[in-house]
Amino acid sequence: MRYRRVDLAWGALLLLSAGLSLPGALTFDGGGWLSVPMVALSYLAGRWLGSLSLALWVFTAVAFTGLASAYWFSADPLASWLSVVFFEFTAAVLPWWVGRYRHLRAEQREQERGIVAEQARLRERARIAQDMHDLLGHELALIALHGGALELAAGLTDEQRAAAGELRAGAVRATHRLHDIVQVLGSADAAADLRPAAESVDDLVLRAAAAGLRVRLRRDDPPGPWSPMTSQAAHRVVQESLTNVARHAPGARVTVTITRQDARTLVEVVNDVAPRPGAGKGTGQGLIGLAERVRLVGGQLDAGPSPDGGWTVAAVLPDDVTPLRIEDGRPGFEPRLARRRLLQAAALPVGVGLALVAALVAVQVATVTRTGLAHDRYDELRLGQSRTDLAGVLPPSAIGQEPRVVTPPPRPAGATCVHYQAGDGLLDLGPDLYRLCFVDDLLASKDQLERA
Repeated sequence: MRYRRVDLAWGALLLLSAGLSLPGALTFDGGGWLSVPMVALSYLAGRWLGSLSLALWVFTAVAFTGLASAYWFSADPLASWLSVVFFEFTAAVLPWWVGRYRHLRAEQREQERGIVAEQARLRERARIAQDMHDLLGHELALIALHGGALELAAGLTDEQRAAAGELRAGAVRATHRLHDIVQVLGSADAAADLRPAAESVDDLVLRAAAAGLRVRLRRDDPPGPWSPMTSQAAHRVVQESLTNVARHAPGARVTVTITRQDARTLVEVVNDVAPRPGAGKGTGQGLIGLAERVRLVGGQLDAGPSPDGGWTVAAVLPDDVTPLRIEDGRPGFEPRLARRRLLQAAALPVGVGLALVAALVAVQVATVTRTGLAHDRYDELRLGQSRTDLAGVLPPSAIGQEPRVVTPPPRPAGATCVHYQAGDGLLDLGPDLYRLCFVDDLLASKDQLERA
């Protein structure tokens, strides 16, 4: 598997962060000030490292390195193993998981915003289909009308009359098929458009002014030779802008300016600051659809606040339309896949946490079964008792290597000492140890110590 360079860089930082946990785990000192950069690096690696498998390889390599080091260099391998797993989990895995979860949530939100934007673009394309239906349907109706008139004209031969009839019938069939296609491709939003057919920008502005909107139209030059799609796009820009003004800036003055620029036309709608607040903040889907409409005719749309506090929408539209390829929706996003990735990210720390608990229980069971000396039995021990007398009282095994303890008491001269875990219960998790020292197989001293 090949990883991206950015993933390899963050993987190296994650390896450094997780590796810093080993000294603190093996010396039982918690890492001191090193824990701060460890947590920070692990969190940042989770936030920006895209590969889950690379992170798992890093954690696995560090864990096995720590376990091997504990086995070879630690006086108490079981305790060191547990310390390695616990410290790596809390100082490396958990911060990485928090960053990873935030990374996936941000990615999911971005993809969801993309889906919403794509839906707005699809609705705008449905409106375009409806507009084309109105325009082409009108032209086909005229063709059918002329064909019918020609069919009834005097002086035609039977063949000519039959051809005129076929022309009229073909135009009617084309109209019905066009309607069926638009019904399939259209939407409720497009079908609900009640504006007059082939309405011009001038008629739209007059209709908005009659409805009470403070709007005026300025033309620097006569309108250019627009294609039907460009004309519809200009109408849509003005219509959506006036709708937004009425909704979000009621009472504001609006200026619609149409300016010729060579073979292109600038359609600009500017509103002043509203004297009273509008209905609230919009979703932005109208502008997304508007941008799609302008893009499909080869133009460019800009929208944003004006220096005086108002709002400006400006579209540059070409006279001739070069058909653009309609891009597919955002690839690579599946809601189920996104949810599965979030569940995987959540399952990792849960799994490691359960493994840590299982390791703790296993270590404790092994410790108390093999090396745990019950408190009441320790209290019953008397100096001078022989090893043989204590064979049935002491645990089957002692702690293998002499552990590090806090302020160890002096050892009796010539004594051989063994250490046991204090307590034989599963809840005896403290650091206390029992030390028994024998001289000539007789109990010479017994001490309760604290593990360092």
